[in-house]
Amino acid sequence: MILTCIINSVNRLSLFQETESHLFDIFDIPYYKILERYLQLLGQDPRQKKKFRNTILTIVVISIVSILIPTTLELFTSLYNKDMDAVIECLPHFIASSISFVKVLNMHFNRENFLKLFQRVAKDWQQLKLNNELDILDETVMNGNKIAQLYKKKYIFDCIHVYFSDIIVSFTALFLMVPLISPILDIVHPLNQTRPRQQLLRVNYIFFNDDDYFFYVYLQLFWGAIIVVFTVIGADWLYMLIIHHNSGLFAVCGHQVQKVTMNPSYFTGENISQNYTYETFRNCVMMHNEAIRFCNILNECSQGSYLIQVGLNMLGISATAVQTVVNLDRPEEAMRSALFCGANQFHLFLLSLPSQVLLDHCSDLANNIYSSTWYRTPVQIQKLLYVMQIRCKKLCSLTAGGLYEMNVENFGITFKTCMSYITMLMSLKD
Repeated sequence: MILTCIINSVNRLSLFQETESHLFDIFDIPYYKILERYLQLLGQDPRQKKKFRNTILTIVVISIVSILIPTTLELFTSLYNKDMDAVIECLPHFIASSISFVKVLNMHFNRENFLKLFQRVAKDWQQLKLNNELDILDETVMNGNKIAQLYKKKYIFDCIHVYFSDIIVSFTALFLMVPLISPILDIVHPLNQTRPRQQLLRVNYIFFNDDDYFFYVYLQLFWGAIIVVFTVIGADWLYMLIIHHNSGLFAVCGHQVQKVTMNPSYFTGENISQNYTYETFRNCVMMHNEAIRFCNILNECSQGSYLIQVGLNMLGISATAVQTVVNLDRPEEAMRSALFCGANQFHLFLLSLPSQVLLDHCSDLANNIYSSTWYRTPVQIQKLLYVMQIRCKKLCSLTAGGLYEMNVENFGITFKTCMSYITMLMSLKD
């Protein structure tokens, strides 16, 4: 009777844990709560109904394309007319909209992989919380969230001359009012002639003159610019959090190894195969394996996107740097170009930094194993540690199309390459 009650209690507890695990959601984690709004606005929240999600995604894609197409047409028109100043001025708008287009489509086409990652994040968070080991993972993800917050503000600040965000309201309102200054002055203080108007972006619609439909074009570009910025921020923020989560898993494994090998008395007094410490090591190996699988899935759904983004950023850095040099006699234009150049550099750096963090934590796991008191553990434990040590020699990294490894060192090499492109573009202009 007592045995039956115990079995029933265990079954109820198991059922409760499964139900709790099922109900636990990634957006219950504090760092993902704000990100939830961005994903919903982009139609990437897995809890949204499929039709509603696809409708939102269609609106987002059309909004981005509404900027991408006219800027592309203007770019080709300028190239045909050999107007390099116009080409370089148009390139930043084309690159920003292209990058946002790539990001949102990448998230859409890899929806199943992202869903697996979301489920894994929620499961890891809950499991480590139950084991009282959440503090290490929390610290790592918190660092990623701080970088994301800094990135969001930095990106908005650098792009405030072109795009809109609801964070720096005063600066944004000032920028958005710039194209409206001339029409307002025509009403408040009219002249014998209409003042020249400056559109929000440099565009070309072929079939009609955008000056004839100034306000309609302005509203369309205004809306598209909002979507572009929200897409870039939301997608990059998501990547920063989940890459830092992956890094945190390696940090937790290293902590577990250090903690358990610290006290050799745990291994005495009973069969090692039934020892609690052996089970802890076994769970550590399993977590290491899950961290590697997590990285493989993440790399699978990001390498194509990274390849295009790195190429576009290199083009943007080169073009805006040339534009800055050319416009040194016009300080306002030079400053505007320099801000765009800085924004492209910062974006490329922020694409590389989380991957560098992942590399560092993967390398630290090997160091933690080596510096632990592994030599005082039984042979069975040493064999597990040896397997982990061998696997740690192959560092987990994210790549751009399998051709370019995303890390800070390669960021520096890429930046040097851009200097060569700048020289080439300057010679073409001459």
